[in-house]
Amino acid sequence: MQTLQLTTHISQNAQLHLTLPPEYANQEVELVVIIQPSPNTREKQNWLAFINQTYGCLADDPIDRPPQPALNEIEAIL
Repeated sequence: MQTLQLTTHISQNAQLHLTLPPEYANQEVELVVIIQPSPNTREKQNWLAFINQTYGCLADDPIDRPPQPALNEIEAIL
């Protein structure tokens, strides 16, 4: 038994195209597929879930910015 680890993209229609090394040509093999989202995908999903949970949480308590004091003139850095 040999383990091959590949990173690939599953198309929008849920089809996976798999090309194996030539040593497997013209023979029967048992194939086990384990699907695990890539870490970037999980991070993105977690971030989107966080945004969806917190979006609009301050809608009833808006943040006001009070008037700012005038800035003093600062000499240019040469």
